[in-house]
Amino acid sequence: MPQRRSRTPARAAGWAALYLTIALGPLILSLIQLDPGRGFWVNLSVAAGFVGLSLMGLQFVLAAHTVRTARVFGLDLLLRFHRQITWLIALLIFAHPIILFLWDPRFLALLDVAQAPARARFAVVSVVLLAVLIVTSIWRRRLHIRYAVWQVMHSVLATLIVVTALVHVLLIGYYVDEPWEKALWVCYSLAFVSIGVWVRIVRPILRWRRRWRVVAVENEAAGSSTIELEPVDPRSFGPRGFEFEAGQYAWIHVGGSPFAMTYHPFSFSSSAQSPGRVRFTIKPEQGFTATVPHLSLGSVVYLDGPWGHLTMERNDANGFVFIAAGVGVTPMLSMISTLADRGDDRDCLLILGNRHEDRIIGADRLRELQERMPNLEVVHVVSRPGDGWDGETGRIRTDVLDRVLPTDRRERAYFLCASGPVMDAVTAALATLGIPDAHVSAERFAMA
Repeated sequence: MPQRRSRTPARAAGWAALYLTIALGPLILSLIQLDPGRGFWVNLSVAAGFVGLSLMGLQFVLAAHTVRTARVFGLDLLLRFHRQITWLIALLIFAHPIILFLWDPRFLALLDVAQAPARARFAVVSVVLLAVLIVTSIWRRRLHIRYAVWQVMHSVLATLIVVTALVHVLLIGYYVDEPWEKALWVCYSLAFVSIGVWVRIVRPILRWRRRWRVVAVENEAAGSSTIELEPVDPRSFGPRGFEFEAGQYAWIHVGGSPFAMTYHPFSFSSSAQSPGRVRFTIKPEQGFTATVPHLSLGSVVYLDGPWGHLTMERNDANGFVFIAAGVGVTPMLSMISTLADRGDDRDCLLILGNRHEDRIIGADRLRELQERMPNLEVVHVVSRPGDGWDGETGRIRTDVLDRVLPTDRRERAYFLCASGPVMDAVTAALATLGIPDAHVSAERFAMA
């Protein structure tokens, strides 16, 4: 039966417990000497502020993309949680002053930053910056903020929010007047700073030592391109060299400095059996992706990875079903190519959705793989076919899956990669057909 190595309940529960402990730790410790005389609403306001601040600090941990947590939950899930928890953080931090204003309108005088004490000024700045961060994140496209610019803004704003909020807490001093309480907040601050140092300084230095170069650029269908990379210095990866698992992806930055803020996530499309030369198949849309077909041979590329849990490694299922749409086929190409290179004879079915039959990314690669793998079946589902198309039409829904899935469908391991709406529809269809959720591994592209 399929084994989902990356998402064990015990590890997930352990990381969740640690997250809650860190999030609630400052609240519990700082309110040990709670003064009932200050009133319920004041203390409630303080509690909301403390939890909001600690959760905000933990956002740096989630953004650090630690290997262990990514393997347990999957980086796509961590990024979605990172976004969604922001709403709770905003609720708690905005509730902190609003509760005070409603309880005693005299607190409104603190909004006059020209006359208010320094502790109030830092609080106002922190809340305003949080509002700016939320607005620019939600409406980035409507505000026409380029992704690269937004990434820098996001990091700078998040850092300033935490710093100004911490200064606000220390200047008030009432709830952190004991030496050990101040030491706690200093430790929290140092921990968050150290994460920033690791992400922004140490990891870029490692990437510079392990930089790659472009050795080939190939045109593909739908205007997409495949770039092939090799290490500038293979020895920098140590005796085992660079390794990745089929189905994973990496964050890419071309040229310039490894300290650049903007990296773009793309799945490996090459076999994990040949990690000395890796390939990425990229569909041009806007920004960086539009420049990929024009990359010069020898261009320096920095990789942050590998990441991702969409991998069949150490999976003892009787066979595999790969379901993808459009450019979501790239991790499937990696997994199927790896199986071919290993001589794995387990049955494989790829169900691939596209709008037009003449714009199928990886079509040539798939035909080559079918010649090498008699156990590989490919089913194309085209939503806007031409007059001569005689294959499956429409979208990948329950009726299509019920027709093409094998008789041993409940014994197979399933791998899904597509945009959000397609993933939701396919996941619901598999559940309707009785496919156990534990057999399904999924990753959404365009998640970052």
